[in-house]
Formats: sequence, structure tokens, C-alpha cells
Amino acid sequence: MNPAAADPDAMMRQWNEQIQAKLKQADEMKQVANAVSVTRRSSDGSVSVTVDQNGVVSALDLTDAALRKQPAQLSAEILGAMRTAQAQIAAKMQEVMAPIIGDDSATMDALMGGYHERFPEPPPEEPVAPRRPPGPSDDDDFGGHNFARDNKGW
Repeated sequence: MNPAAADPDAMMRQWNEQIQAKLKQADEMKQVANAVSVTRRSSDGSVSVTVDQNGVVSALDLTDAALRKQPAQLSAEILGAMRTAQAQIAAKMQEVMAPIIGDDSATMDALMGGYHERFPEPPPEEPVAPRRPPGPSDDDDFGGHNFARDNKGW
């Protein structure tokens, strides 16, 4: 027979110790999680984005080369670096939480699953082609009307 089961006071002390251990673990997890951040750069290094543990941008650094880019290209590089950084949060969290959580795979799976849902891997980068300036207007544009099919006759 388990001695703690026979003694209600011992059972309460044991529960209290378990609760205190879990509270300490939760506090340690919170402190470690609050320190997590991930930084990613664009392929040419002109854009650097840092996100915190919640995926919120905490730093954005642009080089002079970034400022010479077209606005659409610059915004695409900023968002690409941000999404890549966000997608790495789960791996970083798993790395820092493993020593605290240990073998508790259910807790780790629950924690990492939320990050994977919120921040999926971004699609592969596609190069942004510079936009061509608009060409000269077409002089023979009839506004989309096809006069050959016109039933009005000559």
C-alpha cells in the first residue's frame, strides 16, 4: 500500500510539491520564451528583420542598397525576410524549451503546434522582376468593339 495514500496530509504535501514544481517550470518557460527572437536577412543582405517570440517585428534594418530598390521589390523583400524569421520561431522555441520541458512530448507538441499553425514555412522565394514602363498607347484601339461583328451593316 502506498503510504501517501493512507496519510491525507502526506498526499496534500505531495500534490503541493508537484504544483509548485509545475509553477516553477511555467515561470522558467515564460522567462526563456520572452527572450526568444529570430533575425533573417534578404538574399542580398540589404534587408534584415527581427521578430520576437510572438512573430511581431521588433527590428527592421535597411542598407543603402535596399533604399535604391523599387518600392514593390523592397516590400517583397521585407515581407519575405519577416515570414522566414517567423517560420523559424518554432525551431528556436523548441531549442530553448527542450531543457525545461524534457521528455514531456505532449507539452512540447502543443507548444510547437501553435507556432507551426501561426507561422507556416513561406513559399520559396521568386525573384521580383523589375516592372517595365508602360509602352506607347495603341493608336488603333477601338475600345474593345469589334466592328467586323457589328450587325448594323454598312
